[in-house]
Parts: sequence; structure tokens; C-alpha cells
Amino acid sequence: MEKLDNILVCMDLTEMDDFLINYAAYLVDRIEARKIYFLHLLQSYDLPQEILRDFPDMEKPITKIIQEELEEKISKSFPNQDHIETEVVVLEGIKSDRLLQFTRDKKINLTLFGKKVGYLGRGSLARRTMPLTPSSILLLSETVIPKIERILVRTDFTKMSEIAMKTAVGLGRLTGATVFAINAYKIPISHFPQYSQEDEQRLQRRMSKHGEKEYAKFMKKLKLDPQEIPCTYLYDKNYDEAQVLYHHGLVNQADLIMIGSKVKSELANVILDRTAEDLAEVEKNIPVMIVKDRKQTLGFLEALFD
Repeated sequence: MEKLDNILVCMDLTEMDDFLINYAAYLVDRIEARKIYFLHLLQSYDLPQEILRDFPDMEKPITKIIQEELEEKISKSFPNQDHIETEVVVLEGIKSDRLLQFTRDKKINLTLFGKKVGYLGRGSLARRTMPLTPSSILLLSETVIPKIERILVRTDFTKMSEIAMKTAVGLGRLTGATVFAINAYKIPISHFPQYSQEDEQRLQRRMSKHGEKEYAKFMKKLKLDPQEIPCTYLYDKNYDEAQVLYHHGLVNQADLIMIGSKVKSELANVILDRTAEDLAEVEKNIPVMIVKDRKQTLGFLEALFD
């Protein structure tokens, strides 16, 4: 797996920052991180001189004031910084552009975003930038307790599922977490217009058997033991894979749902895998790690910025 050792935490100067800082402090002690950036983005604006004259005490730029305040807050959660380098960065500009450039230029491999359940805020920056952020993404709500003991991996036996599984296994080794998998399958009922409930149940059994064979081949390719990482095969009857994954995670007390997501281009839009996007919704409280193919996403970024 690609090391998750160069981390970015996106700050917005709300109560969410305290939670993200605490979760980051928990995480970096376990995944052998070497550097962590705390980034706050300011929308560009110019204040007229006549207004600035009314605030003679503002000798420092606003970016410097914010940076110092964040540094003071972060130092309390990172008292011993010998094993990891921390850096607070405050930038002005178009937020989405600045964030994407920062993750590319600093070679970030994991970006932490907050998704607010009770706190005010819509997480619009995360939604806009998730598809093109070249790093993997960890989405956290403020209701989550910082721990990683059980990791649920979505697998559909694709290349991105291979990357997600490798990442989950690597993270499991570092944290001591148990890794388990899920395959949510669909049955094209439209091909069987005269089917009965018994037919549907029979098809489910066959799909589960087929999934078992595919999972065995999938794990053999990765040189992993399917007995050590069990997989559950569930029928996605309503074509809502994210809900199937999330409910399975809740029932099995998952601390993290991991999903590989291939970036897709549709006309002028660049989008994530639909299931990854649905799992990122605010009302889903289990942390979600969207694992990216860095080279593929960087290809889109290079086309945009170069």
C-alpha cells in the first residue's frame, strides 16, 4: 500500500477543528506519519484603506493572526513533535483551486475533512474537491470516537478494490485492527420478468456462491488468506450499495469503512464512484476512507493546472 505518512487536515475555524486535531493526533501515532499539515483557506478579499485605518491594532496580516492561533491550539494536542513534523498553513485565494494545488505540490497522500452532523456547515469545499483531490480522503463527523479497531472494506473485485484491500490490511497491521470485507451484489431482475420470490432467493444463493469464488481468486492474487479476512455477500435489492455497506458497518461495529474509488469523467464534470459519494453524505456517521489511485487523479489535475 502507499504510505499514509504525509497528511493534510483541512481546518475551517469552527468547533470541528478541535475534533479533527484530536483525531489526527490519535491517527499519526499509529500509522507512522512523518509530516502533518493543518491548512486553513481564506477566500480572497481586499479591504479598503479607510476601513483598515479604523483598526490600527491590526499590525499583522489576517493570515498570520489565524496561523498563530491555530499553532497554539495544535501544540496542545501535539506536545511531543520529535517523531512527526507539523506545519500550519493559511492561504488566500479560490479555496478549491488552492486546496487542489496544495495537495498536488506537497504530495499529500491522506486528506482529512470534517463532515458536520450537529455543527453548522455544509462541507461544500469537501464535496467540490473530493473527486480531484489526488490523495486518499478520510471523512469524519464530530460524533466519532477516535479509534480504529474494525475496518470494513468494500470489494467488487476490481483494481480499485485491490488498492483498498491492500490499504486496509496495511492499516490493520499498524493499528491492530480487524479487517473484514463486504460484496454487495445486484440481480438484474428485468431479465427475469416472470420470476417468483423463490426464484429471487435461488438467484441470491447463486450470486453468493459466485462471489465466494471471485473473492477467493481476488485474495489469491493479493496473496492474502480469505479465511483471515472474511467476506459477507449481501443482495443490493434497492440499488443503494452505500446504504447496504453502511448498515453492515453499523451492525458489525465498524470504526472505518474503506472504499476504493475510481475517478470518472462525465462531460465537463469529474466525479467519484457513486457509492463513495453516497457514503460521504453527512448523515452517515462511520468514518469513510476513500482510497484513490494517485496517478490517475494526478492525470486529471495536470490537465487542469498545466
